[in-house]
Amino acid sequence: MMMRRYFFPACIIIATLISCGSSQKAQQAKDAKENALFNKWLKHSKSELTRAWGPPDSTVTDGKRGEILIYKERVDFKSVMNENYTGTLYSFRKQMYVNADSIIYNWKVWRRK
Repeated sequence: MMMRRYFFPACIIIATLISCGSSQKAQQAKDAKENALFNKWLKHSKSELTRAWGPPDSTVTDGKRGEILIYKERVDFKSVMNENYTGTLYSFRKQMYVNADSIIYNWKVWRRK
């Protein structure tokens, strides 16, 4: 009798732990894909990047005689039921660091809710 009482809660806890582990793996896979995407731009020229992505939304100095190219994206999530904007607004910001020789040497990605 005691075993039956704890069986269902134990199943819930195990299922929760499994789903958390799989979501972490999914996030790690997403991060690895993103890293590969941005790492391929390292050691390429600024002109190659701007030909592929277009002009940046803004630029700032990197403090080392180079610059940071900033690309911004905004994503709106619609409600499936009535197509009203009920979801969170996300912004996605990519920063590509370019040295004085116009070569990309670093990158950062920011996500905001």
